[in-house]
Amino acid sequence: MTDEFVRPKTQFRRILAATDGSEGATNALRSAIELAAVMPAELVVLNVIEPEELSVIQSPGPQEFARAEHLRGDHAEAKEIISESILDEAKEIVTEYKGLAASFVFLVGDPATEILRYADEVAADLIVMGSRGRGRVVGLLLGSVSQKVTNMARQFVLIAPARK
Repeated sequence: MTDEFVRPKTQFRRILAATDGSEGATNALRSAIELAAVMPAELVVLNVIEPEELSVIQSPGPQEFARAEHLRGDHAEAKEIISESILDEAKEIVTEYKGLAASFVFLVGDPATEILRYADEVAADLIVMGSRGRGRVVGLLLGSVSQKVTNMARQFVLIAPARK
């Protein structure tokens, strides 16, 4: 077996990479970028903010709130700033690849539902995400976002391992 990349028979024109800023999601983003560069395909990077009623079990941790500490009284605005920070980190990674067409979006809602809905809306051919994100406790109780997306997606789904 050679180290040379073999171009797959399926051509992906638009790849949706879902990220929550976790290590697993960042590994998945890098995989999505590499695929988009080889195809070539447009890359859409998506972060979903959970609304207040969904985040009782899973609220952002101390590191996330440290990024938005000046907004102590405004949970929703703090989450938006955290989402922007996650997407800014994704932009830095994407800019390492010159000439890659990419867009960055954040939405509010249930992550699995919004990933699936947005993938349909933008006619994504492939959804790429990490196997483990920030919601490990919620995943044990309610099922992980990656499981829900895999089970319900109309598109191909690539689940990248938590560690490379």
